[in-house]
Amino acid sequence: MFTIVAERINCSRPTIKKATEQRDAAFIREQVCRQEAAGASYIDVNAGAQPDTELDDMVWLLEQVLAATTLPIALDSANPRVLQAGLVALDGRAGMINSISLDPMRLEKLLPLANQYHTTVIGLCLGPGRLPNTAEERYTLAGKLIAQTRDAGICDDRLYIDPLVCCVGAESEQGLEFLQAVRLIHQMYPAVHICAGISNVSYGLPHRSLLNRAFLTLAMWAGLDSAILDPLDNGVMEQLFAVRALLGLDEGCADYIAAVRERQIGA
Repeated sequence: MFTIVAERINCSRPTIKKATEQRDAAFIREQVCRQEAAGASYIDVNAGAQPDTELDDMVWLLEQVLAATTLPIALDSANPRVLQAGLVALDGRAGMINSISLDPMRLEKLLPLANQYHTTVIGLCLGPGRLPNTAEERYTLAGKLIAQTRDAGICDDRLYIDPLVCCVGAESEQGLEFLQAVRLIHQMYPAVHICAGISNVSYGLPHRSLLNRAFLTLAMWAGLDSAILDPLDNGVMEQLFAVRALLGLDEGCADYIAAVRERQIGA
């Protein structure tokens, strides 16, 4: 199956920020239910728009999300204290830490949490200094991350490597470099999942959904098996069902046919 980390419960979105500030539980729960109905695998929760209130906002958001769905939760924060509070709030519910990197302080604080709460982990191909430019740089950083998680006792199938999508409007070669990195990582570490924020590729360009759909197709061909995306984007979801069928990842095209019958495709 393709893992969809549903991205809408994020306080960087004005509607989510407003609902969180006003403690509008009904709105948040509706957004969660809509994402689940659209095919989400995880519900990502990010309360980081206001650092001073992030911890309280995260706990409140999780209360609403947990009341609305039984799906596992991805805790999305740069603050280890917020992540730990979120893991406590999950109270045994399956979770994901979004995210770790090769920053020694994050590794030191977050890998023990991942083991303690037996979460899955998104690992960014990000080391000290600038963002990686080439496929080889991304592949090298992925290998270092995998070595760290293995040493910490986290098996490969609990790790989601994110090779970092960059916008092609700024650097036209970045789409191809990302795709080549996905292929390299997938070939060398077949048990490791590969995840990405697909919509980053189209930032600043017109008709973004078209670019996102095309890029998703290419990335899945290269080995991508999960993505952080908006499952309410019907075009992207239709593309996902179609590509899985064409790549032989949907036995008998059963999921594709079911999606057509349920009007998730062609509605």
